[in-house]
Amino acid sequence: MLAGVRPPAIALLLLSALTACASAPRAFSDGMTVPVSVVNRTRDTICFLYLSPINDDSWSDDVLGSATVSDGATRTIRVPPGNWDIRIENCQHEGSSILRGARIARGSALVLQ
Repeated sequence: MLAGVRPPAIALLLLSALTACASAPRAFSDGMTVPVSVVNRTRDTICFLYLSPINDDSWSDDVLGSATVSDGATRTIRVPPGNWDIRIENCQHEGSSILRGARIARGSALVLQ
């Protein structure tokens, strides 16, 4: 099937595939999640919440989906356990805040201020 492809092209294809895998967030790779309470004390509605492995520049898709968390409200979401950097944004994608090194475990509460 790849008979017409020269070896350097194969190496380039493999390198591209490995790079894509390495840069993708591992947020939901094994499907295991735990419930986490998100408490919003930011004085703004949170519409977007992203996870990233610690010290990694790649971010997951928005874990809130179509849900929002109004100021003063609490919402339970399911996320993978572990240590994460967490980025939140309001509904206009403004006021991005990043919480570094958050430990997520079953029964965790994430208080955003």
